[in-house]
Parts: sequence; C-alpha cells; structure tokens
Amino acid sequence: MPSRNDMNTIRTLPPDRIGHLPRRPGVYLFRDGKGTIIYIGKAKSLRNRVRNYFGKQARLDIKTDHLAARIASVDFIVTNSEKEALILEDALIKQHRPRYNVDLKDDKRYLCIRIDDSHPFPAIRFVRRFQPDGAFYVGPFTSAESVRKTIKLLHRYFPLRSCTDTRFKQRSRPCLNYQIHRCLAPCVGYVTKEAYGKLVNEAKLFLTGNREGLAQNLREEMKQAADALDFERAAVVRDELNAISKTLEKQAIASPRREDMDAFGMVRREGWWGIFVAFFRNGYLMGSHYSEMEDAGLTTEEFLSNFLVQFYGRNSLIPGRILLPEWLDDAPVLAEWLTEKKGGKVSLAVPRRGEKKRLVALAEKNADLKFAAFTRTRGQSLEALKEALGVSKAPERIECYDISTLQGAQPVGSKVCFLRGIPEKPRYRRFRVKHASGGDDVGSMTEVLLRSLKREQAEKTLPDMVLLDGGKGQLSAGEEVFRELGIDSVALVAIAKGRSAGKRFSDYFLVAGRKAPVFIDPLDPAFKLLTRIRDEAHRFAITYHRKRRGKEGLASKLTTIPGIGPKRLKILYGAYSSIEAIREAPEAEIAALPTFSKALAAAVIMSLKVEGNRTED
Repeated sequence: MPSRNDMNTIRTLPPDRIGHLPRRPGVYLFRDGKGTIIYIGKAKSLRNRVRNYFGKQARLDIKTDHLAARIASVDFIVTNSEKEALILEDALIKQHRPRYNVDLKDDKRYLCIRIDDSHPFPAIRFVRRFQPDGAFYVGPFTSAESVRKTIKLLHRYFPLRSCTDTRFKQRSRPCLNYQIHRCLAPCVGYVTKEAYGKLVNEAKLFLTGNREGLAQNLREEMKQAADALDFERAAVVRDELNAISKTLEKQAIASPRREDMDAFGMVRREGWWGIFVAFFRNGYLMGSHYSEMEDAGLTTEEFLSNFLVQFYGRNSLIPGRILLPEWLDDAPVLAEWLTEKKGGKVSLAVPRRGEKKRLVALAEKNADLKFAAFTRTRGQSLEALKEALGVSKAPERIECYDISTLQGAQPVGSKVCFLRGIPEKPRYRRFRVKHASGGDDVGSMTEVLLRSLKREQAEKTLPDMVLLDGGKGQLSAGEEVFRELGIDSVALVAIAKGRSAGKRFSDYFLVAGRKAPVFIDPLDPAFKLLTRIRDEAHRFAITYHRKRRGKEGLASKLTTIPGIGPKRLKILYGAYSSIEAIREAPEAEIAALPTFSKALAAAVIMSLKVEGNRTED
C-alpha cells in the first residue's frame, strides 16, 4: 500500500498543463467544474496515460469525448509501483464512487464450502468469505439453497459433525444427530481421529467431483422407494439428487489437468456493458456471475481492468488461471496483485485455440444471450408501463419519493432514480424534513417534492415520471407542487397498498388526471418494475432514518459526559460511526483527536463502559 507520505504527494493541474505530469506510476483523478471527482484511473506513466484523453484518439469515441469535455482539473498521486497504484485506485473508487468508473452494484460474496483441516475433527460449513488460512475450500457457488441441501446430504452419507467448535468442546454426551446417524459423536470419543479423517477425505473427494458412486446409490434408493410405493421418500431422495446435480453437476472438462479457472465474456451495445464470468473448479462448471453496467465511455481495456479489480477485490476465492477475451496491458500487474491475494500463483491469459478458447467463446455467448434478454425485458417493462398507466410516452427516467418516520419522530425523505429500469445511484438523494410536523406525511412529502423538483427544474434535469409511495394524500401533494412549479411534462403516479376489511390485496396505482385507480396484474412487467422502484425508495429512506436515530442516541449518551459539547461531539461523529466503536477505541487514539486530551479520552471511555455494563445488567 502507498505510504502516508505518498498520499501527501497529491497535486492538481488544469487540463492544459498535463505535459507537466510526471512519467511515473500513480493514480489520476478527474474533477468537473464543481470539483466533483468523475473518474479515477491508474497508470504506468501518468503523463502518457492522461494525455490520451486529450489527444486525437480520444475523439474517436463519442462517450470518451463526453468524459474529456467535463474535465476541469486533474489530481494525481505518485506511487512507488504499478501495483501500489492499482491498490490505491481500488480504494479511492470505493470511497468516491465516481460517475464514469465501473460500478459493480452486485457485490455479493459467493458461498464456499469450508473444511478446517487444522481441527482434529473438522466440520463442514458454508461461508461467504475465503481466508488464506490453510483450510479446504470448494466454490464459489451461486445457489445458496442448493449448497445447503448438498451439505445436508453430505451429513447423511458422510456423518461429520455440524456443531460449533465451542459447543463441541462443551459436550459430555452425544447429541441428537448421533441418534439419527448424522454424526459419529467425536465430541465424546466414539470415533478415532484416523477413522474420522478418512471420512473427511471421502467428503473432499465427493466435493471435488468424485461423486458418481453416491449418485448411483441415490438413484437406486429412489427406485426402491418408488417400487415400494413410498413416493414421499422417493421425492425426498429425488430432491437430494437434484441438489447435487444443481450444485456440482459435471460440465465440460476445462483441461486434462482439471484446473481452477474463470472464463470471461463481454458484450457492449446500446449504451451498456454486459459481462459474464463462468467459474470452473477442478474442471467442473460450478456457477456463474452476470452483470450489466452503463457504458460511461471507457475503453474495453479500461472497463475490463476496472471490473477485475472490483470483482476479485470483493470475492477472494481466486482461481489459478483467468481466461480473458482481450489482452490487458496491465495484466502482469493484475496477476501480481491477485497472486498476493490468493497466496498462490495466478496467471491471466487470452487463449487463441483449443479447449480454453472454447470456454471463453462460451462465456461470450452467454453474455450476448443474457444481454439480449436484459434489453428485451427492459423495453417490455417500459412499454407495458406506458400502456398500463396511459401516459404519453414510455418513461425512461423514473424518480420515486418516500417518507420515513417512527411514531412521528425525525421524519426524513428519500429519492431514488431509475434510468431505463436500472438504478441510477448518483442521483439518489436524502432529505431532512425541516418544516412539516413529524406525523404529517403529506406535508413532509410536499416539502421534499418542492425542494427536489425546484432544483431539478432549474438544472433542467426533470424525470419522465415521478412515483410517490402513498395514496390520495400523497398524490394531491404532488399535484399541488406540480401546479406551483408549472410542471406539466412529467407523469405523476402514486402507488398505494391494497386493503379491504383489514385484508391485503395487490397494490394499485393512482394517476394524476384520472379519477379511477389503476390495477395492474402483479405478473405484469410494469407492476414488477414500479414495485421494485418503490421498494428501493423505501429501503433508502429507512436506512437514512436508522442512521439519524443512531446519531441521536449517540449524542444523548455522549453529551452527558463532562467536557463533551457540540464541537467535540461533531469531532467524534467524524471519527467513529457508533457508540460501540468509541467504547472499543484505544484511549490514545481518542486523545489524539483535535481538542481532546488524555483525561477527556479516559472520561469518555470510562463513562461508556459504565453505561455498557448497566445495559448488560
């Protein structure tokens, strides 16, 4: 990682002075006229890389030209190596989330099956985090349900323990799993370490592909149950067999040596990227990942490099070989970084022939098919929305507003924005309700709408549709704001919960200018899109409200400490996110904060620990 001294080497230059950039590795940050960071990149030579955005080659791509036109200043940070630049770039992108960088929204960690060989009697578990701790890992898996079923099945045929290590140490007699033949009770010495270890090795062989014998046993058991007219048992065995097939189904062998590989395929069309990753482990296709991202004007090399850093930065179960559709100039640096993360050699390759080339072609074909389905579904949703609500055009940009409060306290508002059916997170906004009373949801909605739409009207960024979470009151508030601002080109819709005699039924919609409510089939793409947008607005509002409540609770506890006033409270807010973080912080760390002293830091920690003990009692 770059040192603190490296971070202090940040410099700012106007675009017309990029010739003064050093020919050294580092990270560059493009800012617009408002000072907002719009793109972060890394470079082997800062001068040569940044110059590309302002040379003739930049004009060959309209989107890249659009990015270059918005650059008002260039910040740069010199690093000691390309690898340091890569690591710093990833950290800065996560912190600032620039508009033109790759935004991998689907950042979940995939499931892995883990067996800890360091324990004399290891258990089979599934985890979402890979650690280079010497344990046995299999994955990644994309289906949590099938992994759970597979582990359940493993316990049936390989009766390894499932209890926690703490519970294992505390047991003095066998648990129920021993009685039903799902465990050999190593906790009380009913099985030797050697016999248990042999069973663990058999389970590992099964997980890595040697499962034909078990599958055959299951088929015979299912047939025997069906012949005996025990159809319920036959169905259970069938589900177990399907769990194995879904999780560990044998696919085309990746190589004669059965390597661990990831194969990437990409497609770029209609202002979007689609990228598909196929996971091969020990020669078997274990799962896949697919994402769509808006095309912000990056070159193919920039996009793929950004994606790899984000993807493997969050999912650290890294294979030994990564197959790419196109070569990257920074592939050696990426390979070095991945090797360090994995704790073993990682190579990046662009196969030109043979089996590996076929796997990349398969990934590219899947990317193309999934992208086609994505564009088809998105277009169908917007057209279905136009027809269902009777609006003049298919709304490409939809904004949704929601109000959140708890028994009238601390009301807040949220705005989320979807562009062509995809979240446009840079346009999300949160609002503190300043004037409306806590219990007045309609007044709060009026205030939030007026503040938001007035600004958008001035900036000429009004959406095609405004969606409100609420009923007639919220719709009336929206109509009042539209009249006050003279807005007549934006569709206005409210989504209300369906209730009758205390019972719930499908949500319905109220459209400005129409008296009768609109009911849409819940299976219709238009209904799914609108409820998805409403749910996202609700989630965003709830998250902000919880954050505010947490800060209010933090303030009420801290201000009881002598010497803590508004100014020092603000300093603590900036340094720590929760009361627990302050309580666990080293005393010297708090004392080092501006205006704090050792005595005050000791008083803060002591007071919070006393409060914590009272809460536990």
